[in-house]
Amino acid sequence: MSQLEAQLQQHFGFQEFRPGQKALIQSVLDGHDTLGILPTGSGKSLCYQLPTLISNKPSLIVEPLIALMNDQVGRLQAAGEKRVIALSAQMPPVAFTQILKRLASYHYIFVSPEILQRADVLMALKRLALGLFVVDEAHCISQWGPDFRPAYLQLGQVRQQLQANAILALTATAPEPVRRDIVQHLSMQSPAILAGSVDRPNIFLGVETGLTDKEKALRLDQLLHEVVGPTIIYSATRAACETLAIRLQKAGHAAAFYHAGLDRHQRDLIQRQFQSDQLQIICATSAFGMGIDKANVRFVVHTYVPESLEAYYQAIGRAGRDGKQSLAALLVTDHDVQHGAILAGMLPDAALIRLIYAHPEAYRTFDDPQINLIEAYVDAGFSVEATQQQLQHRLTEKQASFAAMAAFVNESECRRAVLLQHFDSPIEPHTALCCGEITTTILCQLQPEVPQEQPKLASWQAVFHQIFR
Repeated sequence: MSQLEAQLQQHFGFQEFRPGQKALIQSVLDGHDTLGILPTGSGKSLCYQLPTLISNKPSLIVEPLIALMNDQVGRLQAAGEKRVIALSAQMPPVAFTQILKRLASYHYIFVSPEILQRADVLMALKRLALGLFVVDEAHCISQWGPDFRPAYLQLGQVRQQLQANAILALTATAPEPVRRDIVQHLSMQSPAILAGSVDRPNIFLGVETGLTDKEKALRLDQLLHEVVGPTIIYSATRAACETLAIRLQKAGHAAAFYHAGLDRHQRDLIQRQFQSDQLQIICATSAFGMGIDKANVRFVVHTYVPESLEAYYQAIGRAGRDGKQSLAALLVTDHDVQHGAILAGMLPDAALIRLIYAHPEAYRTFDDPQINLIEAYVDAGFSVEATQQQLQHRLTEKQASFAAMAAFVNESECRRAVLLQHFDSPIEPHTALCCGEITTTILCQLQPEVPQEQPKLASWQAVFHQIFR
């Protein structure tokens, strides 16, 4: 047993590493900036938790969602680690200030990119000798940064101001262009790029095209009747989520809707109910899923065409984390593809950008996504020219990303091969449980296990009679 395996067993009780974990951990312990690409559900969090314990230096972990922070904090605390904190704007100001004063007492410090823009937070972090600067779900730098969270694009500047031995970027979805974005925006120095295959062979990739809206609704009902197990259904809009959830509730399903329009307490309640199997079906926008680590999700459905293969893979990655056969279904009308192409071409134009920059305060209260995006760039300190450049580059990327997604939908042969090729992963041979139309044969693979009947326990009198007869 090597020293790393011994440390793994000592701290976590595991006998061996999962594929890819050991190489990532060794790389950051050697002081190398490292980009780790591992499939969903492969234990990426261990790749910063173990080095933190070995080095006995605090790690700063950047997460995209509060739900993800809270999940990681809860897991670490449940494992006995008390020196863990999530810095959030939801904290009372007095408590936030007190925590910053004693930040050195924590082993794991979770933050959002936006919190790192605060001068008081940055000043407190500068006083620490950090072991790792970790960016979890690092693909968000490429996908979310230009779209609506420009603070992601400034993480490299933040990193340069902090004392960290190495930077570790973790993701499950990083084709070559996304890798370049991550390395550039994090100012990674000669990074080690360690990529495992993204293939999840236990998830059947079901795609059914050419449906009418009525046929799509009927097919969804059929599949929900056939597939028994926790289910996530993704819709394009909040209204569509709500309408579908209400329809399913009336049909007798334990269903609820989830989207960013709900307040934090409602979202937390729905997540807990889903985790504890009080809810069987979640009808959601893409706001749901990244913070969910539920092992027995059996069925993930898209009722629209996602904007990219990255978004599609992240969503279907919620399924089958227990290793059992699961189903991802993409139910598509011709209108869905056309609508997705239109959305891929929508970003603020140069005239609107200049107008908002000239009078930013006048537009603060507008509830418009394009205006809100420009305001976010203003708040993050970007110039007009830098904002125009970022958004023009992102428009080109969005159109290319949707073209790749549309090619996947329209593929007539092996869609898994298209997916793996997109992520630069080895292409596996096509099998009957790979991808295609969702047939009866496929659905039979998803039947719930029949629990074995346990033998009835004999009464204590019968046991004693047997012993002393």
